[in-house]
Parts: sequence; structure tokens; C-alpha cells
Amino acid sequence: MIDNLCASNDAQHVTLTWEDGEETVLSAAFLRAEAKDAWSLREKLDFGEVTVIPGIRITDMRQIGNGVNVHFSDGHDKAIFPFPYLRELSDRGDN
Repeated sequence: MIDNLCASNDAQHVTLTWEDGEETVLSAAFLRAEAKDAWSLREKLDFGEVTVIPGIRITDMRQIGNGVNVHFSDGHDKAIFPFPYLRELSDRGDN
């Protein structure tokens, strides 16, 4: 489903290259806001959205099964993005 995934030099974007050759770029801020881990979902329920600090960066990415665990500069390290969800986010076009 995905051929390559890498963070930009400034760690504020991720470039995804899909098997079909399409390339998409997702910002760290967008990914942090769209995370579906329990902590982020609780924050969305309580406050309507996830608070994203200005200039948030990606500090680490690790492939886990059919997805990737993304760590952010705000200390959040629980966001796991299955590849199909990353594709959905890429296809939305508001990233």
C-alpha cells in the first residue's frame, strides 16, 4: 500500500509515496489534529478539537504492522496511523 514514508528536513511534514506512484505530503500539525488514539479522541470529545502547538514537529516515526507510530514535539507518542487511514487523510486534500 505504501512504498516510502519520510519526514521533511524541518520535521514539519511527512511525504508518503504510495504503491500507485502517487505522492502526498501531510503536515505534522494536520497529523497531530487527526490522530485517533485514546488521548486525542478524549481531547476531541472534551474540547471539540486537539490542541496543536505552533511549529509542532515530528520527532520519530516507527513502522508498526500495517501502519506507523508518529511521535510529536509536544511529547505525544501514542498516535498510530494505519496505512489505510493515512491514505484516507491524503485523499481528503485539506492537509
